[in-house]
Amino acid sequence: MIKGSCFTLRHVRKSEIPQLVALMNNPEAKGEFLSLEIMLQGAAEKKLEEESYSKENNEMFLIVDDKESILGRVFHFKSVPYFNAREIGYGLFTDAVRGKGIMTEAVNLLTDYLFNTMLINRLDIHMHVDNVASEKVAINCGYQKEGVARGASFSRGKHVDLAMYALLRQEWELLKSAANHKN
Repeated sequence: MIKGSCFTLRHVRKSEIPQLVALMNNPEAKGEFLSLEIMLQGAAEKKLEEESYSKENNEMFLIVDDKESILGRVFHFKSVPYFNAREIGYGLFTDAVRGKGIMTEAVNLLTDYLFNTMLINRLDIHMHVDNVASEKVAINCGYQKEGVARGASFSRGKHVDLAMYALLRQEWELLKSAANHKN
């Protein structure tokens, strides 16, 4: 469990898997950039339960408020086999909590957690090139734009470009050092 200012990051409980799948399948909760693909309830539940036994390939944290309401999620996974890296993904499930800095704080907490617990050198974040809110999260967390992957993802009936951001361990250490000197 990782404590934020007004939320907690924690692993999914088995009893929450059906609710999480429903949230992940809700078109309104996906925003305007994520795929509208609907996951099969049983297959998604099985996949989420299997993933809860190991974090080698991926790990998900729910973003929950003090009443245990699920606000969103952050996760990381191994994307490119030969990279010493993890890719981060994230999303909020309701418009009511967007634009309040929750995701920026959650991504910062996940970034710290990953660099403090894994022997990796970089973290990647990819988003639809028009997803300004997601891009602001990456920038506000210190990630640097490395380029655009043209036609890299298929979403809503067409291939779309993805903006690629990354943060190296050395850059993260400098950000942490600068923040400590401010305090």
